[in-house]
Amino acid sequence: HLQHATDVIARISFNLHDPKDWQLSNDFNLYVKCPLGEVTIGKRKVPTGEYRSGKLPQSLVRDDEGNRILDFTTTISTDLKILIIGDSVGVQLAQAFDEMVGGKELESRTVVWEAWRGHDGGTVVAPTRGGGVSALWRMTGLLSKKMKGKPPANSGGGGWSDKEPNLLLANYDKTKADINDQTIGSYDTVVFRVMHGWMKIDEITHERLVEAVELAHELLGAETVVLMTVPFTNNVKTFGDLMKVKLINEDMRNIAEGWQLREHAGVRHVLVLEYETFYNHIIWTSARHLGYNVSNPLHASQQEFDVEGQTFLFDRLVSNSEWPASIPMVCADTTLLKKYDKKRCDRNYLFSDGMHTCPESLASRFGAALACLLGCVYNRGHHGPRRNTTQEGIRACEKDCNDQFSSVAPVDDELIGNHTTLASFSGTY
Repeated sequence: HLQHATDVIARISFNLHDPKDWQLSNDFNLYVKCPLGEVTIGKRKVPTGEYRSGKLPQSLVRDDEGNRILDFTTTISTDLKILIIGDSVGVQLAQAFDEMVGGKELESRTVVWEAWRGHDGGTVVAPTRGGGVSALWRMTGLLSKKMKGKPPANSGGGGWSDKEPNLLLANYDKTKADINDQTIGSYDTVVFRVMHGWMKIDEITHERLVEAVELAHELLGAETVVLMTVPFTNNVKTFGDLMKVKLINEDMRNIAEGWQLREHAGVRHVLVLEYETFYNHIIWTSARHLGYNVSNPLHASQQEFDVEGQTFLFDRLVSNSEWPASIPMVCADTTLLKKYDKKRCDRNYLFSDGMHTCPESLASRFGAALACLLGCVYNRGHHGPRRNTTQEGIRACEKDCNDQFSSVAPVDDELIGNHTTLASFSGTY
């Protein structure tokens, strides 16, 4: 389902680059990133005695044939209007996505409001490369009417008011002549990073997920909603939690697959971005590098993930924190672990802590996955109908995008650079 963009009428397309040719600077993300060198904590930057070299295990750089795993960056061109709603994990991905769609080179990003000083609350890139919009709304809970009027992020609970959607729907595009009568008006797509951590597991109910999808249309005009599955993090404290998260993710897939059967206008398509699988693939590969006896994630069955996960994912650093990080998630090697009885380790360039990514390494796959997924709905062939929006076509395309990018599946080296523009497509020619 991935084509050269010349073969498709693409509303969203993307290019994959050698990092030497296009580097993700991460300039919009001032706080949750992975500085190299001495690891420090707190505002005073107290050294922990740990170090981050920024070197990735070879198994996460390229495969034996030279195809690329994390060794690429992504740029995106789109005329779609895309809004990412999420907590700090969603924010760091949105900040990277804003750079991928051209917000830095076009100098077209506006911080509409700050959640607290220096921290993005709502942002808009307009225009993107391709003439679209990319926006962010920081929230600590899924959109819900019962949270209206409660305090907004970074207060817990997911509070919001009419002010935030109204601000996000105003115009920030300096290229439009009369600023007064040009508003964003509505978004095509809303992406939900489901805020597990801020939301307890039993608050992420079927009803709350469905309500969030419906409100994405009601408040923001979205016709397509992307739900990101909940990954393993330091908020998943027990094996019981892990199994409950698995059920939430299964529910998201069921909502997406059954959405077409609902009798209502509004949101037409619900897609799933397999963020849980992405974290699993990265953590399992990292674990193998550290010497854990676990399966290659590209060949592991769901049962193997479940069985192996309950053994090694909960092998955590010893710390006073309420949320100690999993060793295979954050450690680069085992040298300090042995020396300091699991109290510290040199840090990898994958996760900044037990929850957030190092966007420098992981955001490019997220960006490619999202651009690919949206193409399944919005791109079409030159000769065929506007698009093949049969459920089978979209679900097959969704699976291809997740299999390729929400994973450690190698990307064919021929697709990198060479001015090759890619676009996904669920239809027939």
